[in-house]
Amino acid sequence: MCPPIKRHARGFTLIEVLLALMIFATLSMSANQIFSNVITSDKQTEEVGNALKTLQRTLLIMDSDFRQMMARQYRNGGDEAQEALLEFSDDLLDSESQGIRFVRGGWINPQALFPRGEVVKVGYRIQDNTLERIRWMYPDDSSSVEPAIMPVMEGVKDISFAVLGSESWQESWDSPLEMPKAIRVTLDTDRYGELVRIYVLSGQTLPAPVAGGTP
Repeated sequence: MCPPIKRHARGFTLIEVLLALMIFATLSMSANQIFSNVITSDKQTEEVGNALKTLQRTLLIMDSDFRQMMARQYRNGGDEAQEALLEFSDDLLDSESQGIRFVRGGWINPQALFPRGEVVKVGYRIQDNTLERIRWMYPDDSSSVEPAIMPVMEGVKDISFAVLGSESWQESWDSPLEMPKAIRVTLDTDRYGELVRIYVLSGQTLPAPVAGGTP
């Protein structure tokens, strides 16, 4: 009877081990790169989504204000009521660009729960590359009451206005007791470039106040 043949156990050579390690390292680097790209893409998507939500919110706030702009005289800091129903100019409201101030209606006060009416004076300005909305509790405010300032959108470099008069667009408005037919608002933003919104207004003219009477 022949003796059994002995089989010698065969291990891995050094080259095979190094090759396996190299393949594993390559796969690990590829997987890590894919994972990193997924995380980066997710962050970019979230950033774009948040920026879009901010833009939509900004336009919603502005639309609500400008579309309900009304012809009404108002007082600033307790001074006499001006004949200008709409103010906009460079440095107005300490804006680093143009600023604007006007009265709007439709400020909802359900069942008159708050000590105010439905008419409010608002303004917009640029401060530190941020679009800010300013709200006064009453159209005829006093110097002792500070307005509420709300940052609306960051990354806004400039804001400018033009109004439609009787014939054409103009960059100033000094017609007493009269509202323009429309207003054009231009925002210069870091992310979206130049954004333009046009709002149709009443074009209403108020009667001149009676001498000795109240406006």
